[in-house]
Amino acid sequence: MPPRAYRTIGSELRRSRIKQANALLEATRSVLRPTILLGDLNEWRVHSRSSLLALLPHFGPIHTVLSSFPSQFPLLALDRILAKPPSLISSLEVHHTSLSRIASDHLPIMARLNLQGIRQLHLQPDYL
Repeated sequence: MPPRAYRTIGSELRRSRIKQANALLEATRSVLRPTILLGDLNEWRVHSRSSLLALLPHFGPIHTVLSSFPSQFPLLALDRILAKPPSLISSLEVHHTSLSRIASDHLPIMARLNLQGIRQLHLQPDYL
């Protein structure tokens, strides 16, 4: 894979999540390489009420929710892994182990990436 084939952004959204989502979108708009956005996005709502809707259609999967908080009894899907373009993520899952439940108040989220898709997109600099 070519160096710098993709970009990774870790983020924690707080108050004004809509403004922060718009700022992330603007910061990545001119980047002509695949981007992975992950972190505690503090958004449990989906569909029309989600503050993450500003990221559509560029990032996804927005509506895939995996309960990861609190780690002892996960009820809320606050943590997300999104990609631009969304096809870079082939699967998402929560990492459930006895250690992961005590290591943090959030359970880790894992993504499998479609690396072949990254290689193909790298050959098309204007993929967006």
